Amino acid sequence: MTADNPATQGPAPQGPASQGPAARPRPAPRSATARRPTARSATARRATPRRVLPAALVLALAAAGTACDAMSNEPERYSQACGVVVDGSGSAVDAKTGFDAEAKLNARLDTFLKDRKCRKTSFAPITKVSMASKCQVSPLDLDPDGSKTSDRDRTRKALREVARSSAHKLLDCAKKQEPGSDVLGGLSRIALTKPSGDDASFDVLVVSDFDQGDPDFRLGRQDLSTDASRQKTADGFLKSHGKPELSGADIYPVGYGMKYHTDTSRYEQFNAFWTEVLERRMKAHVHTDYR
Repeated sequence: MTADNPATQGPAPQGPASQGPAARPRPAPRSATARRPTARSATARRATPRRVLPAALVLALAAAGTACDAMSNEPERYSQACGVVVDGSGSAVDAKTGFDAEAKLNARLDTFLKDRKCRKTSFAPITKVSMASKCQVSPLDLDPDGSKTSDRDRTRKALREVARSSAHKLLDCAKKQEPGSDVLGGLSRIALTKPSGDDASFDVLVVSDFDQGDPDFRLGRQDLSTDASRQKTADGFLKSHGKPELSGADIYPVGYGMKYHTDTSRYEQFNAFWTEVLERRMKAHVHTDYR
């Protein structure tokens, strides 16, 4: 009997009847030199497309830049509070003995408003009794807020012309009142519009020859020959008429002392009296810029 030894057996029978299920082919062994796929580096990643700004946003940014440029080119805003006092007494006429208030307004008002950078501007008349005078015009804002910054200079110029018209209207009214020249009363009336606060500045143009002449006080009849007499006169004057609250204000007279322009001695007395009243008593600052 022959042992079951595979080595002595013949080859396995061939053919379909003798084959079992087909064996699945095994994968080839991995080469030692083959590498596993590595993670994709940051630089190898697909580039992210640039974000495009919406057209509306681009326009808005451009408009903002234009607005900033306009603001940077906008003229400096005016903020100064100002007053204009006009004398409609008999000496205001256009004559050899008068100081011609109308001509003085035309020559000085626009320059004053522009030089002093006036914004809120008020007006007061000088009449026989100035505080009680019915003559009045409304205050003006000469540099109002607005949306069109490019037209600011043009707006200011137009409003200064309105101010000139208002001043002439006030002067015309004052000329129609009873003859008289209450200069201190006109100053008291404009003082009511002075901003509050000790450090609040106030510039006042006074178109007048300052020849006080009201029912209770006529400057031409006073003794102004000495310092003592001037102080005594000033005491009585301020006691009867009141002292305007114009401390710290800057007063710019126009036509000041023209009645005495040919009499040096009288002018010096006149000037010394008003210096005592305006500067020493009222504590205002008097300037000669437009005189």
